Amino acid sequence: MKLYIVRHAEAIERSATTPDASRYLTTKGRLSFRKIARRARKAGAAPDVIFTSPLLRSVQTAEILAERLKHKGALVVSKELSPGFDLPALRSLLSGEGNPMEAAFVGHEPDLGDLAATLLALPRGFPMRKGAVVAVEVDGSVPKGTARFLWMEDGKGTAIRLPALPAENR
Repeated sequence: MKLYIVRHAEAIERSATTPDASRYLTTKGRLSFRKIARRARKAGAAPDVIFTSPLLRSVQTAEILAERLKHKGALVVSKELSPGFDLPALRSLLSGEGNPMEAAFVGHEPDLGDLAATLLALPRGFPMRKGAVVAVEVDGSVPKGTARFLWMEDGKGTAIRLPALPAENR
């Protein structure tokens, strides 16, 4: 199963007049993430389902992702992806959708970076830039520490790709 871990794109700053849940993407964030999502499509991202936090900036990022990937599947807004998202919540969302072959999760830091670190067994975390997409491959039960890193796009020219391994070497 392929998982795409997506941090929401750049949003307006917190203010006394705009509640956190209502923070929306900046023009720069929208433009930058459109490019990142297009590169993700070229890298082969084709999720069967896109899950997103209900916070506005994540929903807007998920919509751009769906548009650029020409996604025809479900876009699921889930409270589980609000701040506090973790591996058990990821497993719950996947099982609720019948364990799709590919799924994207759009949400927030530090949760997504911590999730990536957990999946990849990284001891120091995996901080994600705004708008970053990290692709990993896991088996169906999503065991901790057994994911295989595939690629990352973060809009800063630091795309990282690993060569595909033959099945017998995975």
